[in-house]
Amino acid sequence: MKKEEQKSTKKDAIYITIIILLLAGIGYFGYQTGNVKKDLSACVKDNTQLNQEKEELNAILLNSGIIDSSDDAVLKANLVALLAEYDNVEASNQDMQDSIDVQKSKVAGLLAQVDSLNNLSAAEKKKAYGQIYKLKKEASTLREIMKSYIHTIDSLNTLNINLQNTIVDKDNQITNINNDLTAAKDESDKWKSTAELGSVLQSAGLIAEALKIKNSGTQKITTRANRTDQIRACFTIIGNKIAKAENKTLYMRIIQPNGKELVGEKPEVFSMGELDGYACIARKVNYQNTNMDVCIYYELENVIEAGNYIVEIYCEGSKIGKTTFALK
Repeated sequence: MKKEEQKSTKKDAIYITIIILLLAGIGYFGYQTGNVKKDLSACVKDNTQLNQEKEELNAILLNSGIIDSSDDAVLKANLVALLAEYDNVEASNQDMQDSIDVQKSKVAGLLAQVDSLNNLSAAEKKKAYGQIYKLKKEASTLREIMKSYIHTIDSLNTLNINLQNTIVDKDNQITNINNDLTAAKDESDKWKSTAELGSVLQSAGLIAEALKIKNSGTQKITTRANRTDQIRACFTIIGNKIAKAENKTLYMRIIQPNGKELVGEKPEVFSMGELDGYACIARKVNYQNTNMDVCIYYELENVIEAGNYIVEIYCEGSKIGKTTFALK
């Protein structure tokens, strides 16, 4: 009996402990529920107050004329027009174009928000006047940004036009300068050519004769080919102030009756302008820009034939004298 009484006592103690724990849990739960109800009541009160303030703000916006009942439709039309204006803006560089694309995305986002207002009832729309007012301010800001883009692009275009005009002006100036330089060069070449022509020596009184050398060494003019030992050409070089005063080489060219040049074993090759000629003899003289009498002698190496002979005198590629003589 004692064992059964001990077991019963233990069970009663366990039940009592469980009941006490349940009561404690119920009490704690009730306490927490009370706190939640208090917090919920406070939230409901705050929400009610915020809605009242929102309605009061909407009423103020509506009554003051800042917001109109049709502003959502007007705002949408303005945003559509603003987006079209952004589409028409052409940026001159990629950085500005990227910035414009960002602003277009913002406009598209505002349009989506305005479209969401169309699904509201009249009563709900009145409660959204504050949101409409905010959207209007954002749209106004985006329009000002777009105006700044247009101003910047216009300024850049004006600057570009001015630069292009400047480049055209500079090109014209360069063209004019090149034309002036070309004209000056042509004039310089003309004067240079004139000076070169003016510097060519001229001769006067050119006489060519055949000479026979006597045993005594004296010279005698002859008209017979078989008695000719030398050919002499005498002339006067006319003074020329333009020509350069220096040592100059004179070439005597003799053309025989057969048309061939009369030369010895060592002919003198000289310039006849674009062609080369063969002279029988060359002589150097010191020319000092004044009249100068010159005689050139050529001693024959072989007997020459009878007929008409042509004698030409050359200096610096130009023919400065010409005459003829005849031999029997």
